[in-house]
Amino acid sequence: MPHHHEPIPTADLTTVTLRTPADMVAVLPYLIGYHQDNTIHLALLDGDHLQAVLHRELPEQSKDVADFVTDTVHMLKRNRAAAVVLVGHGPGETVTPVMDALAPALSAQHIDVIDMIRYENGRCWSYLCSNPACCPPDGVPYGTFTSSAVAHLVAAGMVAMPDKETFEEILQPGQAQEREAMTRATVTARVRAEAMLNAPNLDDHYWFDEGRRCARECFEHVRGGRLIPAEDLAWLGILLTAVTVRDIAFTICCEDGPDVAQQFWTEVTRRIDPRYAAAPATNLAFTALRNGAGSLARIAVNRALQAEPDNSFARLIATALQSGITSSAFEDQTNVDDLVTSITQHATQHPRSARPVLPTPPDDITP
Repeated sequence: MPHHHEPIPTADLTTVTLRTPADMVAVLPYLIGYHQDNTIHLALLDGDHLQAVLHRELPEQSKDVADFVTDTVHMLKRNRAAAVVLVGHGPGETVTPVMDALAPALSAQHIDVIDMIRYENGRCWSYLCSNPACCPPDGVPYGTFTSSAVAHLVAAGMVAMPDKETFEEILQPGQAQEREAMTRATVTARVRAEAMLNAPNLDDHYWFDEGRRCARECFEHVRGGRLIPAEDLAWLGILLTAVTVRDIAFTICCEDGPDVAQQFWTEVTRRIDPRYAAAPATNLAFTALRNGAGSLARIAVNRALQAEPDNSFARLIATALQSGITSSAFEDQTNVDDLVTSITQHATQHPRSARPVLPTPPDDITP
C-alpha cells in the first residue's frame, strides 16, 4: 500500500499494523506458512482489517490470463470480498499482464482494489503509487529481518518455512525409532480391537464411550504440554475409524480454542500409523480451514485422501479449498454444544455406528 493509505492492521490474536507495500510483502510468508514464488496473493480486507489471504500460481502463458482472471473474480465473489490488495511475485512480464487484466475485472464487480504490488529479488513496487518519494522506480527494499510487522508475528509464534516442500514436512512422521514404536503400538491396538469386536457380550455403547474417553485423555496430554504416549495414540487411531467417534473427538478438541485443537490434530496426524490417518487428518484440515490456516488444511486433506481416497468429508474440504473458501464462511456456523448433543443422540440411537472400521492390514505386519 502506498504511504498515503491508512494503516491496515491484521485482525487476529496479534494486532500488526501494515503501513507500506514492503510491510505487506514481508508478512505474507508468515500468514501463509512459507515463501512462495510466481504467485499472486489476494489479501481480502474487511474495513481496515486483513480478513484472509488467498494465493494462486500465476499463469505460465499469456493465453491463460483471461481464464485466470475469471476464476479469481469468482473466487473473490464467493467470499463476498469488498476490498482486496493484489500482491504478485515474479518478473514484470509475468505479473503485470495479470494485474492489468485483474484490476478492471474486480472493479466491474464492485470489489475495491486498494493496492497492486509486485515483488522480486528483495524489492517491491506499487502499481498504484506514482510518488517517487515513497515508491521509486527501482522499487523499495523489503526484508523479513528488518520489518517490525514481522517481528510482532514472530513474537506471537508464527513462522515462515523457506518453501512448500519444507512446510509439508510439518506432517511427516518422526524419526525411525518413533515410527517403530507407533507401528508396534498399532499392531497391539488392532489385536485388542479385533478381539473386542468379536466379543459376544460387549455392550453396544462401549465404543462411543471409550472413544470419547480416549480422545479426552489424549487431548489432556497435549493441553498439558506432554507427548501423547504411543499406546494411547494407537488406540485412538483405531477408535477414530468410526465416524461418530471422529466427530465427538472433534468437539472435545474445540474446548480450548482453535489453536490448541490445531496443535492436537497436527500431532495425531503426524505420528499416527499412516493407514489410520484419514480421520485425524480430516479433522486437522477442517480445524485449520476454520482457523484461517489454508496451507496447513491443504496438506492435511492430502494426507487424509492418501489414506482413504473415497473419504467424503475430506473430499468436501478439498473442494472448499479448491474454491478458495476462507474461514469467514464458517463464522457462527458451527455451534459445538449443538454438535455434541446431535452426535451423542445419534450414538445412543445407533451405537453400532461407533464400532471401529479397521483397514486391511499389510501382509508384512504381524503381532
